[in-house]
Amino acid sequence: MKKLALAATIALSLSSFSANAADMPPPILNAPPMPWVEAGSNWYLRGDFTYRTFDVPGTQGPEDAAALGLGVGYQYNNWLRGDITLDYQFASKFPLTDAANVAGAKMWSSALFANGYIDLGTWYGVTPYVGAGVGTAYNHLSSDGRWNFAWAAMVGAAYQLSPNLSFDFGYRYADLGSAIALDNSLIDVTAHEFKVGFRYKLD
Repeated sequence: MKKLALAATIALSLSSFSANAADMPPPILNAPPMPWVEAGSNWYLRGDFTYRTFDVPGTQGPEDAAALGLGVGYQYNNWLRGDITLDYQFASKFPLTDAANVAGAKMWSSALFANGYIDLGTWYGVTPYVGAGVGTAYNHLSSDGRWNFAWAAMVGAAYQLSPNLSFDFGYRYADLGSAIALDNSLIDVTAHEFKVGFRYKLD
């Protein structure tokens, strides 16, 4: 009889606990935190100043000229990066004593390049590199302009001023295609460029 009473008491207790548990709110499960993904950390912006000397066969060549450039790029790893740059060259004048087909004419040039670079390691904050680019150039001589296929090869180095900012200096040989001379003939336009600028890595 005592065993029966004990069993009944246990059953009532379990029943009461089940009823109270049913009235309790469900437990709150905290979701694991989302992993942090750093976006855009390999992208960079660049700006350059260029001193350009021309090599135009058959002429004395136009005066040396200045050019400004802007670009955006991506660092793929410690060795490889690429960017797209747009350069605008200010007017450069051929001497009056030059060949009749260019004498006294002024030339402007703009170039859009897709470039690839190989960084060759870093020593004391300095990273030398080599690179090449292909694109298009618009050469405007006197009153006529012409679009051309263009290519370039470059060598240089960058000095890291801060984790995000680098000072870039280098040399570029650029084949800018052709320009239309005063007698409507075509003259080849190539240039030796000495560039200085900055690259800013985006966070």
